[in-house]
Amino acid sequence: MVEESISFIQSYANKDFGVMKRATIPISLPIEEVKKIDDMRAKLGYRSRNEVIRESIRRFIEEVGEMRIIKLRDVPREKAKREILDYLRKKEIAYPSDIADELRLDYRLVADIIRELWEEKKVEDVK
Repeated sequence: MVEESISFIQSYANKDFGVMKRATIPISLPIEEVKKIDDMRAKLGYRSRNEVIRESIRRFIEEVGEMRIIKLRDVPREKAKREILDYLRKKEIAYPSDIADELRLDYRLVADIIRELWEEKKVEDVK
């Protein structure tokens, strides 16, 4: 009976059930981070540190995969101001971050110009 069980386990282990193949990657972490991982594992009910680390990496990959890289344009301030005004004429509501992304301008420049346009009463705050 024991031999049959061992044989079954070996044949079961050799089957390909669509299980994702894994690689082992040794890493070293500061002790403080390991302690935080242990705390998270206990609080969230994970079975092991590895499970916490795998989940963290999966979430990181998802987040980074959704990121867009925007190459900013080097535009003189007055030209940027005109482009922002043109953009705002076409939109009912626009957030500075959207303007910066779509016009490929530095966010700080856009925010500064929006503040300036607001002071000049050329734009208004939407509530």
